[in-house]
Amino acid sequence: MLCHWYAARSVEDIEIQNSKERRALVVGLGVSGIATAVRLRQSGWTPVVIERSPARPPARGCGGLPRRNCCCGSARTGGYFVALFGGGRSPAQRLGILDYLSDRIPAGSASYDIDRVGNRRPGLGYGDLPGSPWMMVRGDVEEAAFTALPDDVEIRYSTVPSHIAQDADGVDVTMNNTADDTSVTERFDLVVGADGLRSTVRSLVFGPHEKYLHRLNYMAVAYQLPGPLSELHQDAGATLMEANRSMWLFPFAGSPQTVLLNYHTDDVDAEFKESPAQRVRAAFRAHRPLAGRGARRAGHRRGPVVRLGRADTDGHLASRPGRTRR
Repeated sequence: MLCHWYAARSVEDIEIQNSKERRALVVGLGVSGIATAVRLRQSGWTPVVIERSPARPPARGCGGLPRRNCCCGSARTGGYFVALFGGGRSPAQRLGILDYLSDRIPAGSASYDIDRVGNRRPGLGYGDLPGSPWMMVRGDVEEAAFTALPDDVEIRYSTVPSHIAQDADGVDVTMNNTADDTSVTERFDLVVGADGLRSTVRSLVFGPHEKYLHRLNYMAVAYQLPGPLSELHQDAGATLMEANRSMWLFPFAGSPQTVLLNYHTDDVDAEFKESPAQRVRAAFRAHRPLAGRGARRAGHRRGPVVRLGRADTDGHLASRPGRTRR
């Protein structure tokens, strides 16, 4: 019995050792990329994460402190709202990030349906949906995942892939460092593209963006209010629903409300010829006819290269702290 136990331990050790030698390149340090790196590391892989941005403060914590004890905040703290249902809390727990997340709906929060003439009546907010979702913003999820990322995972900033060549045994990736204008080619067993709507990995391996982006002819604008509103308590939410345009106001404990605006447009490209404020004012001032089409969600896999991300929708998606436009 003891010999069998030692034999089993030997086989297990060999499997773990072999898995540790397997390298994975994760392109993108957003929610998908960080979560992928966390899970790969848990499974014994050696992930390397590359990120186009020059830094993500705090990269490794305040003054050498662990990231979970850091008080600097993250590079992307705002963004659109996220509703975390039970089906999402289970994988979050397996990834080890659930302990860093919480429901940010203020205690005693109320939601209202409003209109342009000042009428207000009790309504239902997103947090009132069945399943009791935890409400938070995208930056909360990204920071929780980054906190759970082991410190021995290598992160290379200012780095983008420029060439990907794969064969039956692995993938050769050429990576450019945009800070010092150098490049290096390395071998990986797996490449995961988690680099956003207009993914460089997808364009290099699967083809141009135009093959996968699908126009919805809708714009989305998300931002955080600079302070409380005089007409509405900061712990209250509100919705304004009109034909082909809507406004959602979400309350969050510990910060001002966030706003999500959606509206239809006949010309996505024209929306970027003026400032966001000008386009939003025009969209919510004029009457807009009914229109709209469905979205198409796509994931891509070819050999050892995998592309992850949100729904493939056409138009431009610019992610900034507290703002998303599509």
